[in-house]
Amino acid sequence: MTKKQDNKQNVFKWVILTWGIVVVLPFFIFFTTMWAAKTGSLGFDPLPSLEELENPKSNLASEIFTADGKMIGKYFKENRTNVKFEELSPFLVDALIATEDERFRSHSGIDFRGLMRAVVNLGSAGGASTITQQLAKMMFNEPAKSKLQRIGQKLQEWILAVELEKRYTKNEIIVMYYNKFDFIYNAVGIKSASNVYFNKNPKDLNIEEAAVLVGMAKNPSLYNPKRFPENAMKRREVVFAQMKRSELVSKEEYDSLRVLPLTLDYKIVDHKEGIAPYFRETLRLRLQDLLDSKDEDGNYIYSKKDGTPYNIYKDGLKIHTTINSRMQKYAEWAIEEYIAKTLQKQFNKHLSRVRTKRYPYDGSHKGISEKQYASIMESAMINTPRYRILAGQECENCGRRGKTIKKEGDFYVCQAEDCGNKRKVFPLDSIPSVFDKKIKMEVFSHQGEIDTLLSPNDSLKYYKTFLHAGLMSVDPHTGYIKAWVGGVNYQNFAYDHVTSTRQVGSTFKPFVYSTAIQNGYSPCHEVTDTKYTFHKGEFGLLKDWTPSNSDGSSGCNVSLKYALANSMNTITAWIMKQFGPQAVIDQARAMGITSHLDPVPSLCLGVADISVYEMVGANASMANKGVWIEPSMYTRIEDKHGNVIVDFKPKTNEAMSEETAYVMLDLMKGVVDGEYNKCTGDLRKSKGKSPMYTSGTGMRLRGSVSESRPYVGHRYPIAGKTGTTQNNSDGWFMGITPDLVTGVWVGADERAIRFATTDMGQGANTALPVWGYYMQKVKADKKLNYPDKDFEKPEKPLVIELDCVKYNLGNSVGGGYNDDVPY
Repeated sequence: MTKKQDNKQNVFKWVILTWGIVVVLPFFIFFTTMWAAKTGSLGFDPLPSLEELENPKSNLASEIFTADGKMIGKYFKENRTNVKFEELSPFLVDALIATEDERFRSHSGIDFRGLMRAVVNLGSAGGASTITQQLAKMMFNEPAKSKLQRIGQKLQEWILAVELEKRYTKNEIIVMYYNKFDFIYNAVGIKSASNVYFNKNPKDLNIEEAAVLVGMAKNPSLYNPKRFPENAMKRREVVFAQMKRSELVSKEEYDSLRVLPLTLDYKIVDHKEGIAPYFRETLRLRLQDLLDSKDEDGNYIYSKKDGTPYNIYKDGLKIHTTINSRMQKYAEWAIEEYIAKTLQKQFNKHLSRVRTKRYPYDGSHKGISEKQYASIMESAMINTPRYRILAGQECENCGRRGKTIKKEGDFYVCQAEDCGNKRKVFPLDSIPSVFDKKIKMEVFSHQGEIDTLLSPNDSLKYYKTFLHAGLMSVDPHTGYIKAWVGGVNYQNFAYDHVTSTRQVGSTFKPFVYSTAIQNGYSPCHEVTDTKYTFHKGEFGLLKDWTPSNSDGSSGCNVSLKYALANSMNTITAWIMKQFGPQAVIDQARAMGITSHLDPVPSLCLGVADISVYEMVGANASMANKGVWIEPSMYTRIEDKHGNVIVDFKPKTNEAMSEETAYVMLDLMKGVVDGEYNKCTGDLRKSKGKSPMYTSGTGMRLRGSVSESRPYVGHRYPIAGKTGTTQNNSDGWFMGITPDLVTGVWVGADERAIRFATTDMGQGANTALPVWGYYMQKVKADKKLNYPDKDFEKPEKPLVIELDCVKYNLGNSVGGGYNDDVPY
């Protein structure tokens, strides 16, 4: 071989080698990498199946609706509600395409022209990622942990983008993009973002609002209009410039748009925000139990096609509740109006007058001992986050507790991967001294947050002085709960006083009286108002027990109706002696009371702890012709496609006869209308007092509206019962109208913190006014349509005399229900 031939051969080899390195090897690497990316080989995460691609998963918030169609909240891991393309403002579509992917309508998932521009300019002239590729990234890829992994993800995005373009129209890809994008601040998806930042639906966004949200697509944190308004303004201007370049706006429009101020109508999205927060939290717990329930074979009763249970945080359920949004607002307003603006101020003033060294615990009664007081305050201290952090039981940074916090040398170290916070060990025996030192802090008040200087111990005492309330309102004929308020402020006091139990006092007495009426007693049956003793051994008593009235015994003969109207302990005790505790318990159980009831004589005076929820349901049975219906929070639950998965069917029980129910309503009318008794009136007169022939513990509802009592003036049939527990720890009022039954409880969290006087602490002064305010609003709202009708009489004629006024006056027995009671 000649030297010339040898050189030619060497040149040929170098050409082949060069082609191999420059062309073949890159193609080999590219296609090998693409194959690995597509098949999930060589360490790549596997791509989703065709089924997953055609049915992309996303976390959808479950929405809660009132009976009148208002959405009052969501349960979510991501606050996302999907929209359809026609629900998008055209400005959203135009701005997104102009800014993120101007050739979106012409490419098939990968913009090769943009790709070449990005390669040549090394990314300085803009990226090459299309809207479809961005969607693929959002839908299927976890954040890359290395540059090499990111290269692999990029190749997978190309594959997915092409597959998405095959299966979806351009409009469908746009709407999928908007439904998936996280705009931060609990605003996942365009519907949530529009609502959070502008308090609008996506369809109603104007061009400048749409441009702000599109601008966030580049970097939602950096261009967030709430936190960085200047950045958001600059980015919005870029969006307008891109729209001008795409001839979607004119130069004149661009010039005017770019100088417009940034206008937000920002709304916090939080589980605590909005109406009925206590209701929504209790509903969440009950729904979770319901959806987790299984049949006897271990299968979920309410499950998806694959047998897995529904998830209220991810599956986009539609929960249709019984709550009426207008009535709920009236109930919340009533508690705010009376407790926050009137009663709490009176209570604060009262506590300051009776202040003791064991403040704020009542010092006018036996109260609590110094030892009990010290124990209570120590327990309160130990249960604070401040104590748990100092004691190494809770991380001050992330809030995790328990085994997550470990002692390492002189530090408590949080073991959580995303935290690792360190805090120097603090001596346990020195923690109490920290709680005695005054520091700057912000405390809650009904008039707004207060910046003050308090010791942590003083702040604990301060928060104990707040009065709390629980209110529930129900339709007695359906069991539908119309309003639910579990406290005075959910942000600061999340404990729900509708479901929690408190001593019920005299509101238990209707169960005792209904036992008598059910067994044939007439409301006009007379009993002497004197003390009745339960002797040792009777009903298991260990010693004699003789209950008395708060104002003593008159010695007069009084009707059962008069006795209930005036909440007389002596007559209630007499009825208990006739039937015994177990008969009363059986009656209460039939009316829906499930709380623990001890079979003791004192049960007749309401020593049991029962919830507002149970008490309202029980009283509603009387307005429903004796049939108890389980109070219901929701009517149905639908999946994200609108298919009903749960249809609520309440439990029912015949608690008493229709006749007994009607008679009981008549007895309880006496509480509000008053009941006549000449003997007791003359007795008062003989003592130089106003005779008060007609009296009832709830009569103030019938009074004339005044500056001191603006909640009165109710002129329609009302059956009711007040309740006040020992030492005025709890105040109750149960108000029954033909189509609405509402119960109210008021008190401090601890029974030892209370009004010292009955005139201030009785249910007629603490709970009844809340009911009065609430019903004023309900009755005035013509859209709710609660007419001033009376309770429906039984079809079967009553054989029991109801008009005890005639009976007490010595007139002939007869008549029936007295429709002429003056209001």
